[in-house]
Amino acid sequence: MSRSSQSVRQQPEQADSFEDRVDMLFEELAFAIQWDRPSILLITYRSEYIRASAERALEKRLAEIKQRVVHLSVNEKEFDIPLLLSQRPGRAHVVYSITGLSRGGGKEGANAYRALNIRRELFVDYKIKVLFWLTRDEAIELSRHAPDFWAFRHRVIEFNEAAPLEYPATSTDELTASNWGSADQVEELAGQINTVTLLLKEIPNTREFAETRLDLLFKLAKLYQTGGELDRSTRLLKQGIEFARSVNDTAALARFWEELGLIYQYSNKPIGAVRAIRKAIRLVPQNASGWTGLGHVYRLGKRLSDAIIAYQQAIKIDPKNFSAHLSLIACYRLLGKAELA
Repeated sequence: MSRSSQSVRQQPEQADSFEDRVDMLFEELAFAIQWDRPSILLITYRSEYIRASAERALEKRLAEIKQRVVHLSVNEKEFDIPLLLSQRPGRAHVVYSITGLSRGGGKEGANAYRALNIRRELFVDYKIKVLFWLTRDEAIELSRHAPDFWAFRHRVIEFNEAAPLEYPATSTDELTASNWGSADQVEELAGQINTVTLLLKEIPNTREFAETRLDLLFKLAKLYQTGGELDRSTRLLKQGIEFARSVNDTAALARFWEELGLIYQYSNKPIGAVRAIRKAIRLVPQNASGWTGLGHVYRLGKRLSDAIIAYQQAIKIDPKNFSAHLSLIACYRLLGKAELA
């Protein structure tokens, strides 16, 4: 299929309204369905709340033309998206919605990006209609690790506005539906949660088993976070903070505070996010990921000078911290400092 026959836009698009951008996505997919051709749409977003809202609105429109949306989240075992989608049956009436490209694993966390670059032709060969939801960092990594795929896509649309501060990122049910759409995925997640919960009940709440208990608490909090149950995840992280304090485990305490800060960030609670991550940094000042996370919070809050300082500190601790390097470049570009970028 020649590139001239595809509807290609080389620059991200920002429409006047949220509804206009949902219409753009729907129209592109509707034409692809009508003419039986592939459609590869890249959608950048800043807020999980806005992403979920856009996805719900689009899903309702697609249901009107008898198209089903299948949600898939990338992980280290299932990172080769082109191959996985080409092997799925019933593609004619399905639009795939993909999140989590950064969680594909491999060197520099680039397995999912490289698979897209290498197997991009499968999208054309099998006429696949697919949405890739990208955080800003994922968009940067995609263009870096998969330049041919980046040029191969049909359209890039931005949903980069922040969510209203009075709302959480989204409700528990909505996040669960977005990230764990299939029955198999929901069942797998529920099984993991059940297993870890049972292990926690069996392990004594004593110093002798403190390290194991802290690891399980953290894992369970992450599982609930994956399923979109942010309130439960938050309660478990706070429980882990109290237990880590009681056994004087500074490293674990910092890890729980950092993760709690990230949840506050996802939930559009920037003040809480900064406070939590700063507590983690005070406990373990040489933690590069903590400084990187702090930089992300500052950058989302338009505090670019503070973000630059945080990213520079992360790079000083870990010169191979690619996320900090790329985010620092983004900050310089936003400030118009092209030479520094």
